[in-house]
Amino acid sequence: MNDATFFSGGGFIVTDRLLRTPRKTYSIHRIEYVSVERPLLLFVLPPMIGLIGFAIVFRRYLYASEIITLIGVCALAATIAFLFGTLRVHSLALRDSEVASSLGLITTLRHVRSAVEKAMAFAEHRTDAP
Repeated sequence: MNDATFFSGGGFIVTDRLLRTPRKTYSIHRIEYVSVERPLLLFVLPPMIGLIGFAIVFRRYLYASEIITLIGVCALAATIAFLFGTLRVHSLALRDSEVASSLGLITTLRHVRSAVEKAMAFAEHRTDAP
């Protein structure tokens, strides 16, 4: 039986029946919703603000190259945290305390979320769905 494929790439496959992640496979009709988040930003922002504040407060005592390095490291960390995210699958098959997460590029994860939403809408209108 040929399943309609909504997305394939980055270790993810979304068909009209399944969501396959690099770690686990879910049945589309058992998924409540899928969300994309950027949790790395929460870990990067406080040290980034602290390092920039440090550079501002002690700018008289720091060389220009040290200030540029601090700001460059902060910008690099923020960029990396902004590019990566997690796909969280909320499924009826998982217990309430468990939520499955997959790490990846935010653009890929957004395509997966969109494909899952399309697959869920497609599964709703099928006549042979379980």
